[in-house]
Amino acid sequence: MNRQRLALLFTATLATLAMVACHDQQTIEGTSSRTLNVAGKRMKANLSPTGTPNEFDLLIVRDAVVINPDPQSERARGEEAATRVTREVCKVKSLNPRIVSERLVDEINYYVRFRCV
Repeated sequence: MNRQRLALLFTATLATLAMVACHDQQTIEGTSSRTLNVAGKRMKANLSPTGTPNEFDLLIVRDAVVINPDPQSERARGEEAATRVTREVCKVKSLNPRIVSERLVDEINYYVRFRCV
């Protein structure tokens, strides 16, 4: 195998690995999103109405590839980001957020359903 083919194969392999690494980032369809900085980490907040008045789905996603994530640290950062977003969303209507459900997805992404009451 000549050097050009080897270099092409190597480049294709790297490109494939890069796409696979980015594949698991979750989103909620039809969302608005923004980036937050929490404890020095970039987090992406994806917000979507549920169809019920004053109720929203929020998915907090790490904005980087993480190897061997610490679920407790990820949950803490996710909760902090979610608290900021839920307060901001509900404050517009002079209401307070109430968490309906929450969970950690894939040990790294934090999902919350909340209502402004």
